[in-house]
Amino acid sequence: MQNRVFFPQTALDQWLTGGSVDLRGTELTIIGEVRKVAPGGQSYRAVRCRCDCGSELTTALRSVVSGDARSCGCSRGRPKYEWRRCPVCGRRARIRRDRRSCSRACGHKLTGAALRAERPSYDMWHNRVKKVRGPASNYCCMDCGGPAEDWSTADRSSNDVWVRFQPRCRKCHRRYDGAIGEGSPRAKLTAEKVRQLRARRADGLTYRQLAGEFGISDVSAHAAVNRTTWAHVA
Repeated sequence: MQNRVFFPQTALDQWLTGGSVDLRGTELTIIGEVRKVAPGGQSYRAVRCRCDCGSELTTALRSVVSGDARSCGCSRGRPKYEWRRCPVCGRRARIRRDRRSCSRACGHKLTGAALRAERPSYDMWHNRVKKVRGPASNYCCMDCGGPAEDWSTADRSSNDVWVRFQPRCRKCHRRYDGAIGEGSPRAKLTAEKVRQLRARRADGLTYRQLAGEFGISDVSAHAAVNRTTWAHVA
């Protein structure tokens, strides 16, 4: 194997012969050797490597020898952290992709500003109602009387959480918001088609035949006929 490391070829050959290191299949090319100092004050051998993606990194030699270091991390997908500027303090830092601020203190400032905003976001409104009225599961559904699961928005113009939100179960919540039946943007059926579907099933057609005729899956046809879905259609 060609020497990709800036130390004696005999040492690399001995590692390869003894099965201590296998550089085949890795994405790293070792381009130099350096000395690093651990936090405890001890120095150790490290190597500068270039990944196939073009980025360079410095890692411990023992990690390359053991096979733990095989790439810069690009083979694991998008990194969890990324360099960007914090919107609160303005400092450039490594911030998690699912977060906006660089630290907990900056995060508290962002949350406080969002809570004091004149037009709170959807999440802020729901945090407010949960803080004032507790979880929706403590109440009964406004429509069916069963146990509630969600806080549904009843009056968007009101800033009072006791007027703005009402407790509802998931099924009534979807029906109240118009996300059930034809109100759903992903609906492929209409109330009239559902009635035709059930009539055709009564004539003896199979679910697969109904699926081909109405352009849906056989699972959806079975659910619509047996009122698992579209139960509000008579």
